[in-house]
Amino acid sequence: MSYLVPVMAQSNQPAINGSEQIQIRFREQEPDGSSRGRPTKRRGTGSRGNCPPVELLTTALIPVKNVGLAVEEHPTFWFFVPYKTADISTGEFVLQDEVNKDVYRTYFTLPETPGIVSLKLPSTAPLAIDQTYQWYFKLYCRNTIDSAAANLSNPVFVRGWVQRVAIKPDLEYKLKSVTTPRQRIALYAEHGIWYSALSELAKLRLSEPRNPIINNDWTLLLQDVDLEDLNSQPLIGEVKINNQLLLYLFKKIPNSR
Repeated sequence: MSYLVPVMAQSNQPAINGSEQIQIRFREQEPDGSSRGRPTKRRGTGSRGNCPPVELLTTALIPVKNVGLAVEEHPTFWFFVPYKTADISTGEFVLQDEVNKDVYRTYFTLPETPGIVSLKLPSTAPLAIDQTYQWYFKLYCRNTIDSAAANLSNPVFVRGWVQRVAIKPDLEYKLKSVTTPRQRIALYAEHGIWYSALSELAKLRLSEPRNPIINNDWTLLLQDVDLEDLNSQPLIGEVKINNQLLLYLFKKIPNSR
């Protein structure tokens, strides 16, 4: 594998692609005051309702401070879920604007095994540039939802913020010059664009799960936001949107946070 071969001085061989020589490290942007009064909750509770005890808590893969940034109109969110499908009746994701008005609300089911899952905003819920949104990711364990599916209570939940930003001219110029996904991810991370860097790296890791360079990138990125305890957790895939439950509950449950 070419990326394991060292480059010797004054070699006549072509140089190794620069992508393999970079490090992907997240540099959180200095707070400008805009995120004050916007607390996050990236770790869930140890037990809630009928949820079984777990060693690692439900966790949102987000920085511990400040609003997470994205460049995509429909970003992807990532969460570690310690529960099996059999433990959870349903999940709920809510996206709200700065005055707590729903922009998007959906219900979903989890993959069968515990691990890191993703949820992507649909085309019907685009983020506006320079607006900040709050989101909730909730899990309702078995028997915390009644047979009529009308009473949701005591969820395990995490909460965070996302802001879509325009790509600045200097970053745009650099992005146009890159030739590999790792180079692009490194630029996002260097400029503090968390959601974009994490999502592209996660997709790259899913496509090349045995690549030691990509696995090391993943380890370093999580360490940069103090989530190293999730380094070895498997990437499972997307949650499954449950449209039938969504339509039913839309008429039954008030529009609450």
